[in-house]
Amino acid sequence: MELSKHELLWLQTEGAKMVGDLGVKPDNMVIDFGCGQGRYTIPLSQVVGKKGHVYSFERDDEAIAVLNYRLPVFSTPNIVTLHREDVLELSTSIPEKTIDSILVFDVLQYIQDWDLLFYEFLRVLKPNGYIHIYPAAIPHPGSIDMKLVNSKLKNIGLKQFNTNKYRMMHNVDMVDDIVYSFCLT
Repeated sequence: MELSKHELLWLQTEGAKMVGDLGVKPDNMVIDFGCGQGRYTIPLSQVVGKKGHVYSFERDDEAIAVLNYRLPVFSTPNIVTLHREDVLELSTSIPEKTIDSILVFDVLQYIQDWDLLFYEFLRVLKPNGYIHIYPAAIPHPGSIDMKLVNSKLKNIGLKQFNTNKYRMMHNVDMVDDIVYSFCLT
């Protein structure tokens, strides 16, 4: 499983810097929802360290295999719990109000029931927790209406507090793109 030079740099240093800039800290409990091959799970695990934890959700078996291969090379595997999920079932695996940050990067276009997803996020999020959404400027299979996302999150008590551009990984390329951050009001 050969990595591009961008991916290697990302997994070694740049990814941890970017998730740190989002506000993820050592000892945090975080979710990487739709983690794919671990392009954010690995940097998250590097930042939260041995006293933190990363819950990663992915439904694609090939992506999970790649993540399982990469994790011991770039991080400490025992601080990551990988869930193979077709639907969000946080209620059975993550206690209420225990999560500091949730990353939802380039995955909303695959979710049919945003309301269920956002309510589950709200249930597990700490009162001072954050949800970071990256809709991807060139999404696949379709674009995400951030006004609708904002409205749905506002209806359940979350407000958008930040919109920042980051240098980040999208698929195997580095891009400059926007992440929308939300917190409880």
